[in-house]
Parts: sequence; structure tokens; C-alpha cells
Amino acid sequence: MTEGGCLCGAVRYKSAAAAVESGYCHCSLCRRSTGAPVSTWVSFPVAAFSYSKGQPAIYASSSWGHREFCATCGTQICYRDSEGATTVDVNVGSLDDPAACSPQYHIHSIDRIAWFETADALPRYDGGKPQDTPG
Repeated sequence: MTEGGCLCGAVRYKSAAAAVESGYCHCSLCRRSTGAPVSTWVSFPVAAFSYSKGQPAIYASSSWGHREFCATCGTQICYRDSEGATTVDVNVGSLDDPAACSPQYHIHSIDRIAWFETADALPRYDGGKPQDTPG
């Protein structure tokens, strides 16, 4: 069981399944929604993810997806596709144990802020998740 929640404790969540993948996202939407130079996320199957306390507010951040966050303290909990989502991308910083989910790769690296670099040798993809990036 993986659990987490917002800064004020009004919203809590859990996943009964193991993480599918984890990574860094450098896209401008993730940067703006988190207020950080990069977003670190971990994906869980939609069917295994649920809220155990409170309900998040939802913001349609694009035509294809939305962000779920605490309306009280503003903590962004996750991103998910608006239609046909199979996974929920949870912000690693909202996990009770963020050290348990090490990133496996970087996505949208082409949008990386020039002055921000991580000291790792993880694969970098100019587009989205590897399974979503053509050939």
C-alpha cells in the first residue's frame, strides 16, 4: 500500500497496487502547476488509486488532462488524462515516503530550463513517456 496526501491533511490517497513507472517531467504545464523547475511523478493504475480522506478539486489544465489538488492548501496531488486514463500520475512530493519511488527517466527534456540539470544518467526523451513516443 502506497499512501500520501496534501500539506494540510485535508486530502489523503492510497494505491493498493505497486507503481507502474516514475520519472521527471520538464514540460511547461508541469512546471507551472507545481511551481518547480521540474515535476517528479509516479504512476499507479487507476483501478488501484483512491482517495481515503476528502476529495480533490479538479482543474482542466489542457484539453487532454486535468490536475487534482487540495482546495484548502493548494497541494497538487496528481495528473490524469481526461478520457480513458489507465494510470494516475501522482506528484512524488505528496507521498508519505517519496524516497520509495525513484525516477526511471526524464520526459519532455526538450523543454528543460537551461539552468536546471539533474546529476543522473537516466534516459531522456524529448516527448512524452517512452511508450507514448513513436519509434
